[in-house]
Amino acid sequence: MKKILTNLLIIIIISVFAVACGKKQQPMDLYDVIQQRGKIVVGVKDNIPPFSSKDKDGNYVGFEIDLAKKIASRLLGDENAVEFVTVTPSNRISMLNSGQADMIIATMTINTSRLSMVDFTEPYYIAGQTVMVKKSSKIKSLYDLKAKKIGVVFGTTANESIRTVAPSSLVAGFKTYDEAVDALNQGLVDGVAMDDTVLMGYKLKDSSLIAISQKYTQEPYGIALRKGTESTRVLEMLDGYISHAKSSGEINKLKAKWVK
Repeated sequence: MKKILTNLLIIIIISVFAVACGKKQQPMDLYDVIQQRGKIVVGVKDNIPPFSSKDKDGNYVGFEIDLAKKIASRLLGDENAVEFVTVTPSNRISMLNSGQADMIIATMTINTSRLSMVDFTEPYYIAGQTVMVKKSSKIKSLYDLKAKKIGVVFGTTANESIRTVAPSSLVAGFKTYDEAVDALNQGLVDGVAMDDTVLMGYKLKDSSLIAISQKYTQEPYGIALRKGTESTRVLEMLDGYISHAKSSGEINKLKAKWVK
């Protein structure tokens, strides 16, 4: 009898241990992680002035950089309590979901396909897509894109949009905007489809670049967070901040400072 009870106890212990091990460990609440760490880690681009780029000293500057600092002040009471990591259109979601960043603030458009992978705040900026060409180009509008070769950057919404608004154009993919613009300058493509916000920075550096006459989409930029309950509290706080910043004029002040 004693042996039977002992074996039964062993079975119960093993069963309890197996159930405990089988349970998936829930991720820590993002707000608690940030508070314990004492800083937020934000994924940003490093080559999209005036939104986010590096100055001559290697410091991140721009509209989205200042926005991230405002968020750090909101969450931690210190606008300098933020670490920036560089992301690209093709890797930003994977860097977010792998935990290399707490949030992404990188001219990232809110759309249905991305909402299946990440959570977004309400928009903090509304951009629009257009096509960059050389001033000497005969391309003036979407109607002139027939059979023209248009560059796009992998991982951007422009990759999908240009196929819709100019289905007869030929699309060439590039890893980065710099590669696409270099191809334009070398005559390898006739234009580059991109957000007007991205085009701003290139026009500042090269006056031979212009946009066609039309913007053919609206691109609402949001802050991306990992999908799930771990991000809920931070998401609600960011939504509250963005709503207040828009109504109080704080967002407009950032625009006036950076987006000339």
